[in-house]
Amino acid sequence: MTPRHRIHRGLLTGLAVLAVSAFALTSCASAEQGGAADGADDGVVVGFSGYTLTNPYFAGLITGLENGAEAHGFTLLQTNSNGDNNTQASDIQNLVSQGADYIVVSPADASAIVPAVEQAAESGATVVAISDTIESDAVTFTVAMDHVRIGEQSAQGIVDFLTEKYGEPKGKVVEMQGIAGSAAGADRTRGFENVIGEYPGIEVVATADGGFDTDKTFQALSTILQAHPDVDAVMNANDSEAQGATKAIEAAGLFVPVGEDGHIFVTGNDAPAPAVADIRANRQDMIVASHPIRLAERVMDGIADLESGEDVSGFIEWPGMVFTPANIDSDDVAEYGIWADDLDS
Repeated sequence: MTPRHRIHRGLLTGLAVLAVSAFALTSCASAEQGGAADGADDGVVVGFSGYTLTNPYFAGLITGLENGAEAHGFTLLQTNSNGDNNTQASDIQNLVSQGADYIVVSPADASAIVPAVEQAAESGATVVAISDTIESDAVTFTVAMDHVRIGEQSAQGIVDFLTEKYGEPKGKVVEMQGIAGSAAGADRTRGFENVIGEYPGIEVVATADGGFDTDKTFQALSTILQAHPDVDAVMNANDSEAQGATKAIEAAGLFVPVGEDGHIFVTGNDAPAPAVADIRANRQDMIVASHPIRLAERVMDGIADLESGEDVSGFIEWPGMVFTPANIDSDDVAEYGIWADDLDS
């Protein structure tokens, strides 16, 4: 533990009592010590500021953080802002007042959260970004996938499908984008455009905000399909959107299984259990898979390295893998890991 961390916690102890009454926090690795604040002087305290629990991917992140806290003997505090930027900023302030040495942030809005993370760093906490980037020098290191690359891989899957279908890269595509303000969503769109822009025969007939959400995507794509029932493929920013896309295609009477004539190609990203099941059932064409449990464990390993005096900084890329019906039960996928199976085990 660094001297800065000890000074930081000493200055903020008096604020902790007020913070506890204002916000509900949970703690792992410290339950027997009577709560997070009681254990703050006994070891490293890591605060996690998340923005949702409705997406199963984030349940995977929390599992990985809890695993890492247990492995390294850290105290872990958790907050969830339910997608509200102001709440997340307050959550970060609260974690600082609770004596967190490290603040791990999964941002609802990567730009809006910058003042809060900079204030946390000025207060003496070390800020770490998880699963998404925050453009600020206040962030010591980031562990995330390359979201531009995710968009490029998804787009290339569409290009390959259209080329096989028509003998050349042409056709009609819908893009369902990620939540507005999300750096991950913006980067996946950028990657999609990088690839699709190279093929003038491919027409993006509609673009909509899917919000990383199944119901929002279902509603938006259902409207789009009324105007464009001849669409060939749907690019989705994550697998929650892919679920909504497949349901909208079914509701419109347009669903045909993967590999059959008339099939509408559907992409996704993250690899939660429903998407993996749809890949196996020939309902979804591809996933650019992640492993949020191991990704979050890597974050906690990085914090342990910092505590040991090692230099951990910058962007640490977590590798993805493309899952398809053709490879989902392969040894390569088994080696990469299907995190939804680990979450249920």
